[in-house]
Amino acid sequence: MNVAIPVWEHNLSTVFDFCDRIVVVNVASGQIKDRKTVRLADNRAACKPAGLKEFDINVLLCGAISRPLYRMIEASGIMIVSFLRGTVDEVLEAYLTGNLLDRRFMLPGCHSAGWHRQGRGMRHCFRPRGRGNREKG
Repeated sequence: MNVAIPVWEHNLSTVFDFCDRIVVVNVASGQIKDRKTVRLADNRAACKPAGLKEFDINVLLCGAISRPLYRMIEASGIMIVSFLRGTVDEVLEAYLTGNLLDRRFMLPGCHSAGWHRQGRGMRHCFRPRGRGNREKG
């Protein structure tokens, strides 16, 4: 399985739409088998799904992402975990150990690193928690 992490220096890139480099990590049995940093050939948002498919990406761990780009990538069969922050190494380790929902990996204003529980599964949430967006319950 290949995991992509958009990168800016040593950190996860804040907004995937404008990122042109990704760290591609090959993971098998919860262990890193290979890791490399690559440039996406075309940085336009409409071309990013094809760029990810070129590297056989299965999972995208990213910061903020626009709804149209999210939908295009999701439609191409790639699982997305968004609204994350941290260094590439921290985020990768959290992914491998199942700790991505820790608040320290959430972008400010996000209540669940882009995901929240719904029934038995998880679903993406573009609504950051804040005034006017409080969950009732």
